[in-house]
Amino acid sequence: MENASKALLIAGAILLCILIIAIGMFIYNSAQSTITDSLTSLSTQEVEAFNNQFTSYEGIQTGSNVRALMGRLIANADTYADEPAKIPAVVIDKIKSGGSGSKTLVKDAGNTQDYIDACGKIRNQVETKHEYYVEINYQKNGLLDVITITYDSTNPANTTLHREKINETK
Repeated sequence: MENASKALLIAGAILLCILIIAIGMFIYNSAQSTITDSLTSLSTQEVEAFNNQFTSYEGIQTGSNVRALMGRLIANADTYADEPAKIPAVVIDKIKSGGSGSKTLVKDAGNTQDYIDACGKIRNQVETKHEYYVEINYQKNGLLDVITITYDSTNPANTTLHREKINETK
């Protein structure tokens, strides 16, 4: 009888140890998943802070502002080379006054250097004397997704007559 009671105590101790280990593993996995989620998802303030560096360029912009935007995109791609979700695609439509009607898409498809080179070429093609329309589209999580830059030849701001009127009022 004495041996049977010792065996029951040992079995109970083993079951208690297994229970404690299982609870410890559950707590560890819960904490690990919370840490992983917090690292991969951005808070609203972080998304807003990231987007603010580009949202000031939205709307009708001068060529020099578009050049500054392209410079900012290049710096951003260099900074976030390991996080492609933070590198927005760029759609260019008729970047020069004599440009064609075709659109060009620049996207970081795993090669950040190609993206940087393409943005640099576009920046060099932007004519500072003209105005462009910049439109920003967002991902579902709120981050920038696509920046569209369009030269509109029908925009009165891009005509010589309009420029002369602006100069007369100054």
